[in-house]
Amino acid sequence: MRDIWLNPSRTSNWDSDPLSGNPLRGEQVDLLLSLIADHFTPGSTILDIGSGSGLVEEQLFQRVPEASVVGVDYSPAMIAMAVKRLAGREKQFVTVQHDLCNTQAAKLPKRDYRIAFSVQTIHNLQPESQRNVMSWVYKVLANPGFFFFLDRIAVPGADSFSCYQSVWKKQERVYSSSIDEGQSFPEHQQYLDEQGDSPLTLQENLKIIDNAGFQASALDVRGNRALIACVKTKGR
Repeated sequence: MRDIWLNPSRTSNWDSDPLSGNPLRGEQVDLLLSLIADHFTPGSTILDIGSGSGLVEEQLFQRVPEASVVGVDYSPAMIAMAVKRLAGREKQFVTVQHDLCNTQAAKLPKRDYRIAFSVQTIHNLQPESQRNVMSWVYKVLANPGFFFFLDRIAVPGADSFSCYQSVWKKQERVYSSSIDEGQSFPEHQQYLDEQGDSPLTLQENLKIIDNAGFQASALDVRGNRALIACVKTKGR
């Protein structure tokens, strides 16, 4: 199902309405951008894991006009939209087409990567690949360095599903939005399978982040979306 992101029509539809089903995205991306702006080191490069159509970069360059970004994405359709959206930023934004299922073969430009981030990407990978990505980012980052990870997290099980439903109903009222995650836990799991998503629980994410060597802090967790700061420190 990851191949849906290779379909130009599918990617174009998503790009025109990225908030559909996730009304928190705007707020959480805004917080992410604040983190990047506050921790950016002039002369360093920012790495975007799953840069997609360049929506985040468009906002990032407004916050940090002098930023240099290398984006990794496997979808030619997404990359084409990013190149068009960020026309004129060719010296500041470089894309690397690569499948994150095989990070060991990734060839990044040699840069001083002080910050990495990822928005709604890593949950598309199988759990083993998610672990590999975390370890790879840790190796790529300078020390000290920051990885800001914003993604979908899994509902732990059927017993807690009703709690998530309450959160989604509240979000629908506040944001005048529609969130369709299924009416039951089995329906929710079927929805994830159809989307090709394999999110991990918050606890599982924190564990693999720690195992990769990072110090993890869950900064903003609401329902099944989380923004986690992963810090590579000299002491680890």
